[in-house]
Amino acid sequence: MKFRYWLGSLLLGLTLQAAGQSGPALVRGPYLQVITPTSVVVRWRTSLPTDSRVFFGRTSGSMTQQTTDAKLTQEHIITLTGLQPATTYAYSVGHAGNKAGDWPAYQFKTALPKGSTAPFRVWALGDFGIGSENQLAVRDQYLNYTKSRPADLWLWLGDNAYCCGRDNEFQQYVFDVYPRSLFGTTPVWPTPGNHDYHDDVNDFSIDYYKLFSMPQQAEAGGVPSGSQAYYSFDYGNVHFISLDSFGNEAGKHRLYDTTGTQVQWLKRDLAANQLPWTIVFFHHPAYTKGSRNSDTEEELVLIRQNLLPILERYNVDLVLNGHSHIYERTYLLKGHTGAAGTFDPAKHIVSASTGRYDGSVNSCPLVKGQGTVYVVAGSGGALSWRATDYPHPAMVYANRDIGGSLILDMNDNRLNVQWLATDGVVRDQFTMLKNVSKTTSTTVALGDTVRLTASWPGQYSWSEGQTTRSVVVRPPAPGTYRYTVKDQQGCLQDAFTVTVGAITGLEPQPEEAVLVYPNPATDQITVELPLKQPADIILRLTDPTGRLVYQAGYKATTQSRYQVPLPQTTGLYVVTVQLGQRTITRTVMRR
Repeated sequence: MKFRYWLGSLLLGLTLQAAGQSGPALVRGPYLQVITPTSVVVRWRTSLPTDSRVFFGRTSGSMTQQTTDAKLTQEHIITLTGLQPATTYAYSVGHAGNKAGDWPAYQFKTALPKGSTAPFRVWALGDFGIGSENQLAVRDQYLNYTKSRPADLWLWLGDNAYCCGRDNEFQQYVFDVYPRSLFGTTPVWPTPGNHDYHDDVNDFSIDYYKLFSMPQQAEAGGVPSGSQAYYSFDYGNVHFISLDSFGNEAGKHRLYDTTGTQVQWLKRDLAANQLPWTIVFFHHPAYTKGSRNSDTEEELVLIRQNLLPILERYNVDLVLNGHSHIYERTYLLKGHTGAAGTFDPAKHIVSASTGRYDGSVNSCPLVKGQGTVYVVAGSGGALSWRATDYPHPAMVYANRDIGGSLILDMNDNRLNVQWLATDGVVRDQFTMLKNVSKTTSTTVALGDTVRLTASWPGQYSWSEGQTTRSVVVRPPAPGTYRYTVKDQQGCLQDAFTVTVGAITGLEPQPEEAVLVYPNPATDQITVELPLKQPADIILRLTDPTGRLVYQAGYKATTQSRYQVPLPQTTGLYVVTVQLGQRTITRTVMRR
């Protein structure tokens, strides 16, 4: 392998010299790894050994910062640190002999901070690096579909380079197939498959581990794994876990062996996770009737029997796999570990909805409590099937005739998943929601306004006729009022009870006497209150989704002026002032 690698580099160098080019050439990359809110790993390969430099800045015209490594190498790995969360940076790679922008410049965006509910997009596909027409069509449809909104993350579901995961196969079927602009802007989070191991469970010296960086020490969140084979990371309000379902750990433990180091780490990581969403991805599926059969292949049977109870115990939301060269998506399931013939819809399906949320019959969103959805997306390049008892009865939808890839859109407590096929059609989709259809109550004084916010991102129909997510109401007289908001499909409804009570603890003052300035603002705002006597005060700041980002309380205070810090993210925020029993809201713009 080393001989072929150095021979290829020598031949490339000679070719460049024959063509009249001097100095090293950029052979591979740059490609992005281990993106966090404050750092990113940049990797690339050159035709000749050089030092390593990454020039970067907020724009392509201001790449005045640089991080360097003086060691001469062809395999360059530079970690940029001290970055701002959810911020776009321009960068280019190079060496001592060039300057910023001599080689192509790209942009990356640092990860959302842990817990952020801001939207983001993921592209996921498996069994793709094979050089087929199907691979090219999957690529082209993704690039066309997302040209106005590219993915923020790129998940690889294993069997990333056929046939055997060799360096030259990664080059030919992966790095040379997908645009450099894609690698240069979209961080890759990989998981290994059996072909990446060239079907040898005991060989951990494979090129997969040489070509990619993983957060072994929890650099991106989660619990340190100490292994390249499996790891976890946080992005916004989602916890991602990549597992190795093929390698024979310590010569005796596969993923389905719950006494192994990997599964023991998995349990610790799942137990420590505090984020509301959990997505797990690995290569071998528990349910499939495609080119693989989960009833007859021992490793799939054992994963279903031994691993799935752990994932479901910790309430994992979504599991993504490849291996079977097909697309399959289950219902929201819990507790099925047997063969397909033992599947009982009444016993194992948590929600019988298709989850498509498109107005068709039985298509309301999957409102997540218990249960997990399992998706096989193994037709990103390879495309084949042979199971005679297709489809598996646990599936809502399966397609063995056409390839495709997954596009996941996360937005606060809403997850949309689309399977985009090679004909450009979204042939399957589903929506999962959490903490929706709520009932809340509040008490206000006569004349006060109340901001009511629907519990889901989407479309809205209020009992008062409004169609926005948040509305402001002012009950006209003492009494109890009920407001409701529904989605347009009639699947979701929030109910709000507002009781108009008396003003206590304050001199009667017009609402306009509460001042919030400046507006728009940058780092902080001033809230000025019309206090004439001591009162209990609570100040809250929420983002447009209703998530609390600041709160402070004061008992029997006469202080009338307060400083409230604003988050770094620009946009509209709502200031809520609770004065005794009276609640007043203001909207402020963070610029």
